[in-house]
Amino acid sequence: MFSKITGTLLKTESSFSIISAFEKMKWVFLFLNLIHLVLGTILFTLSIESVGRLIISILLILITFSYQRRWCFDASRKVLTQFHGFKLGIKAIYTIAQQEFDYANIKNIELKKVHHANQVILHLKDTEHTPPPKQASISLKVKTNKISAVVQQLRTHLASQGLNVIGQFGSTNSKEWPSFGSVSLDQDTVKAFIGINLFNNPVMRQFPVILFMLPLPSLYFHRVWIPSYINSILALFIVYSSQNVIAAIVVGLFGVGVSAVRRKLICDKHYTFGYPPITDIVISEEYLAIPAVYFENKQAKQIKKTDIQSIDIEWNWYKNNGGELNERYSEPYVFNLNIDVKNESRLVLAGQSFDSKKFVIALCELGYSATLTQITKTPMVWRYYILGPLVVFLIGLIGYGLYMAYFRLIA
Repeated sequence: MFSKITGTLLKTESSFSIISAFEKMKWVFLFLNLIHLVLGTILFTLSIESVGRLIISILLILITFSYQRRWCFDASRKVLTQFHGFKLGIKAIYTIAQQEFDYANIKNIELKKVHHANQVILHLKDTEHTPPPKQASISLKVKTNKISAVVQQLRTHLASQGLNVIGQFGSTNSKEWPSFGSVSLDQDTVKAFIGINLFNNPVMRQFPVILFMLPLPSLYFHRVWIPSYINSILALFIVYSSQNVIAAIVVGLFGVGVSAVRRKLICDKHYTFGYPPITDIVISEEYLAIPAVYFENKQAKQIKKTDIQSIDIEWNWYKNNGGELNERYSEPYVFNLNIDVKNESRLVLAGQSFDSKKFVIALCELGYSATLTQITKTPMVWRYYILGPLVVFLIGLIGYGLYMAYFRLIA
């Protein structure tokens, strides 16, 4: 018998599944695709283009519906399957990632709140012939008033299959973060800062700089986006004149792509100074080596550790995909590293221009004095510049479809 529990847990007679918060987002896309299909059916005319649009809409609905990102605990086989891909019924159409774990190899299942997200964390038993296994986790999106019920159901169903369950969703990282305040960088704060993805590998000491991600002077802003401006106007003209939405989207995306290439060329020319520079940040126990791309005088510098007065790391939370079979959860985003040096002006390193989170770990491991300062700035605000026009476009498209359907019906 199939039953649904609070939107995140599914149970059948022989299995129990945890559905990720990321998978649940597919219902939004299904709703939009269904609206498009209904409007397409109302406005249907017997032509190759109309038939093609209906087929595409049906295929998109099937693909979206088949998307799965979940953990399945099979009591009959005594196996945990972590599946990410597309499946209809029991038939997998396309597998992005899949892992199976025998119950005998599972040490325990931990319930933990990590960076404001409810995480179910899998711990495997250590073996003599294999390295320590990596943690795997899946996030649950649960309303506050249902957390206790979900925890109880998780414990009941997992325990019934002989699995050991520890922890609570109410338990947070050992370090309490002040709201938009500063804390000193130490072993406790760096572990809480990174969350469950603890880095046990050797400390990274060399950090390649991505020129494309370095900030450009404001005079280059419109030069970069001119192709996008032109193609957006062309896309609007195409929609107005021919109602060919697909062609308009292609033209708009082409403009964004050209802008990206243009920014890459401008960054290379602005920061390379006509010859290939050294673009790696190097950290050691004695000094920091900063490449010339961060200085107006185009001269690289080696800063002694004893000359550094303070390092202030500005950061804030943002939603991110954890990679592999991990789900969306809040993780820190580093905006800038502000380095104050004796008898010199403040040096600012843009966090997006290199692997700044691993750099924070290196600062801690190599004994640099630093502070983590949470600020109210929104990370990667450009995402909203894309999402806003997309929402307006979808609303306009639905409105136009309803308008045409109305006149088709009264004609």
